[in-house]
Amino acid sequence: MKRALVSIIIPVYNVERYVGKCLDSVTNQSYDDIEIIVVNDGSTDGSGEICDQYAKKDQRIKVFHKKNGGLSDARNYGIEKSKGEIIAFVDSDDFVKKDFVGAMYQKMIQENADIVECGYNSIKPKRGSASGDDATIRLLIEQETVDIVTWNKLYKKSLFVDNDVWFPKGKKHEDILTTYKILSKAKKVVYLDKILYCYVDRKESITNTEKTEERLEMRELAAREAIEYFEDNVKLKQAAEVSLLLAKYAYLDFAIGGKIEKKYGELARKWIKKHEKKYNKNSFLTRKLKVYNVMNGKLGGISYWVFRKIVHE
Repeated sequence: MKRALVSIIIPVYNVERYVGKCLDSVTNQSYDDIEIIVVNDGSTDGSGEICDQYAKKDQRIKVFHKKNGGLSDARNYGIEKSKGEIIAFVDSDDFVKKDFVGAMYQKMIQENADIVECGYNSIKPKRGSASGDDATIRLLIEQETVDIVTWNKLYKKSLFVDNDVWFPKGKKHEDILTTYKILSKAKKVVYLDKILYCYVDRKESITNTEKTEERLEMRELAAREAIEYFEDNVKLKQAAEVSLLLAKYAYLDFAIGGKIEKKYGELARKWIKKHEKKYNKNSFLTRKLKVYNVMNGKLGGISYWVFRKIVHE
């Protein structure tokens, strides 16, 4: 049986200290039927030159230099340039283990899966498999970071191109705005109980330089977009609505914990109270959330506020 070509897409922007280690890990894969699509997204340091040097040593590496358009634009560009029927994404300041592609590809073939997800650092996904709908519901409601991120997965490329799903240009946290769409298009998602991806937490990374308010805004935006995206799918729309409720509670909890201004928490509290009756009809509303809604709706939310304050302290 002929093995599939796997395209590994690596967006690069000003990571000259890290990109060499990243490329070393990718070129050293045990599964060698790969092409490495490096998209230099307008780097102003030596990153582009380093990538070109690697391309001279390994013909599987194809380097494309373009004007800076952001991570989403670079990923989309990489998808368009890729020739493999299976794709993976690796961020250029991270690195992967030797069987990153091989282990997930083997699992994909064995399970006839559309997506395979592995663990990263010390975080492992749950074992087993799920339908695309169930994987999407899990992502929306359980809010597991290991499910949200783009780079710990192997995908059939058709999930993107056949369904016209692309990363949103000009927006941060593009993963949370894209992954639920891709999962919902899959017939089968498999979770591999192995840690194969190594995420490097840099102080200057987008995640670490953002304000808490910006992250909360993006979480709410993702939930609202998901509600609209799943307008014709009652089950997934209800899951997205619970995701929005959880986003509102995140505002409230951060306000109680003193990490954002109290006004944001008060706005969230009023929104939750206003929509309480609607959510009581949602089949994905957990018993815990029902209790929270009741606590939030009484005495101006004081009982919930006191409860969460005790938990925080």
